[in-house]
Amino acid sequence: MNGAGGGAALSTLGLIDPLRKKGVESCIVCDEAGSAEEREALREAARGQVTFTPLYWWNAKIRSKVWKRPALEVRQWLRTGLRVGEVGAVVSAARRWGAELIHTNTILTPAGGFAAQLLGLGHVWHLRELIGAGQPFQLPLEGRALAAFMKAHASVVIANSNASAAALRDVLPAERLAVVPNGIDLEAFGRIGRRSGGHVVIGMVANLSSRVKKHELFVAAARQAPGAEYRLYGHAPAEGSDAYADEVRRKAEAGGVRIMGFVDARAVMAELDVLVHTADGESFGRTVVEAMAAGLPVVGVAGGGVGETVVHGETGLLAPPDSSEALAVHLRTLIADPSLRKRLGAAGRERALREYSLSACGDRVADVYKRALKAPVESGATIFSLLGVLP
Repeated sequence: MNGAGGGAALSTLGLIDPLRKKGVESCIVCDEAGSAEEREALREAARGQVTFTPLYWWNAKIRSKVWKRPALEVRQWLRTGLRVGEVGAVVSAARRWGAELIHTNTILTPAGGFAAQLLGLGHVWHLRELIGAGQPFQLPLEGRALAAFMKAHASVVIANSNASAAALRDVLPAERLAVVPNGIDLEAFGRIGRRSGGHVVIGMVANLSSRVKKHELFVAAARQAPGAEYRLYGHAPAEGSDAYADEVRRKAEAGGVRIMGFVDARAVMAELDVLVHTADGESFGRTVVEAMAAGLPVVGVAGGGVGETVVHGETGLLAPPDSSEALAVHLRTLIADPSLRKRLGAAGRERALREYSLSACGDRVADVYKRALKAPVESGATIFSLLGVLP
């Protein structure tokens, strides 16, 4: 795991119990990233079988200035023991716990593939990101070069949506690629009491420092769709510490959007009548599924994984990317029609329970494990294979 916090970590944690019910025990090697509480949650889920060690993230630092990137790369090599240390930590943990299979929870961390190659084990590599030119995540290899590397270091690649799978679908054999949507604990959202009466409340959930969320679209759409209260939820860095977050605050204040800060997801869904998700650069969209599970209609963007999760006109409404005007049209429609909100929300919950439950995800991942166990990564590699991922 490349960290104890974030969407990939939550999705991985959610798999442990469904897989355990199928006879699969999990032990974890995780980067040190994350809070103390998040690391403790990992220890509890894996019954103490957790090792924390620095891991290399091989996505190019596209959000950093070009002149900073060499220094960031050198820092990564040093903190991971010149890459030898991180692979050695994974190999050591796998041997200590008697691992029969290695599952890497993100495409951004290659150490699991090297460890599987050295041990002759099966390796499942999870692609939870949109990768490639122009996408939020960029790797040192692309296209056929990336596919060749994946073939040498992964038994099966799991993509969490067709949008994320697109980068590999034409270059990786079909038997090496499986699309498995993320699983989410949906039952808690079904027990949320629904709002009744009063004004319509419309919200977006996105950390204020996350540039890919496109907060400005939400604020612009809100200004064009009066008649509702608009709220923005998510972690907010201290004022003056993040220029982007400060700009979001300024625009939100000018547009009449309330900044709510971080609020537990279940509490958020209990306060809303409609969820808005404006990002088109996400491979899945966990918040969208949580809203659907809570019976909320979703107004989203026809791009990335959200364009697959939301069925336009059935579970929510989709707008073209980067169009606040189209978003506002959908919002005005839902503000004026409570029966439509109810119908879309009910259909969304049915779809969430059918497609995105933890048990459904566990079943699909277990099937992938069976395939990977029959196709271990070819062993015999030396540490010099690390040269294959030099930036």
